[in-house]
Amino acid sequence: MNFFDGHIFSLYDSTPDHQGESRHVPVYYGVQYNHAGRFHFALNHGPVNEYEGAYAFITHPGAFFEYGNFPGETRYHSFLCSHGERIGRYVESGLLPIDLENPVRKIADPDRFLDTMLRIMQLLRRSAPLTPPRAVLLYEDLLLQFHESEFAEPRLPAYQEEYFRHLVSEVRHHPQKPWDFTAEAAKRSLTPHHFRRLFKVVAGLPPGQFLIHCRLELAATLLTDSSLSVATVAELCGIGSEFYFSRLFREKFQLSPLKYRREFPSRRRS
Repeated sequence: MNFFDGHIFSLYDSTPDHQGESRHVPVYYGVQYNHAGRFHFALNHGPVNEYEGAYAFITHPGAFFEYGNFPGETRYHSFLCSHGERIGRYVESGLLPIDLENPVRKIADPDRFLDTMLRIMQLLRRSAPLTPPRAVLLYEDLLLQFHESEFAEPRLPAYQEEYFRHLVSEVRHHPQKPWDFTAEAAKRSLTPHHFRRLFKVVAGLPPGQFLIHCRLELAATLLTDSSLSVATVAELCGIGSEFYFSRLFREKFQLSPLKYRREFPSRRRS
């Protein structure tokens, strides 16, 4: 079957707790997707812009890209890099857009976009080193989703977006507080379901998941920057149960709190 020849996937990965920055002129064409968390972005040494939540952009040869995490933070980052004759045709047709004016695009359906990327990666891992035709088909669907996001109707009125961006910022900087999102929804005369949907548009995650994410980020900092006990760290992060805290921490970082402290001692204050 050669219907989808001419597409070679060079690099790909998906990391829920990604850390790091990239500064380079790409060799391949890449779909870069930030599903959750904050990141900064600059193109060709231009102004640095900040984004949070579900955004994607295309990296490509011939331009200098700078993007990555803010210090001490992680984000959910996925990427697919490709080359080949078929990619050249995508660029010529505009299906793979090279947009130097507005390169970063808000993704209209974040869960679908992420799921498509993960399905492509799953197919590639199963078929390596061959390129499965269905992975190419899904990649074309991914590019269509990227295009459709450009014309999607804004889902938050300006006054709502301002409120939710402020709330997301407050939760991120003060995750240890006893946040009550049902009460927050009532303040805005929103149902809990509608509140969760709007919160996720801005943060990339529902409020409960985002709160846990921020609390664990704070915990990672406390573990490596202090000698506090695990129980004390859990309490300072707003998680009362040491057992529950340790389980959540292991799920996120793939390490127990004490092993994490041993693995990353360089962040500890002198």
